[in-house]
Amino acid sequence: MATLGGVATTAHAAQEISSPSAGLRACGWDPDGASGRAYYNHCTGDGSSIWIRVERQNAGGYDQCVGPNRTYLGPTSVIKYAWYKGGTC
Repeated sequence: MATLGGVATTAHAAQEISSPSAGLRACGWDPDGASGRAYYNHCTGDGSSIWIRVERQNAGGYDQCVGPNRTYLGPTSVIKYAWYKGGTC
């Protein structure tokens, strides 16, 4: 558990909260519908890298280590969704 603003949270919950480095982008799954590109935005203040699970449209998923900020995952025609799996890498 971590303390964030005086409230105890798990690492997963902290992952979903916006940080100044995230700007106006959503934390977590962050597809860009206009461009057809899928991203995962890891909002962190400590520079950590985390494990996410990437789900593909018509194929099995895979685990990927992502660092801080926005990571390009591929086209949305291939990438269905991505979520925080847990743990640092």
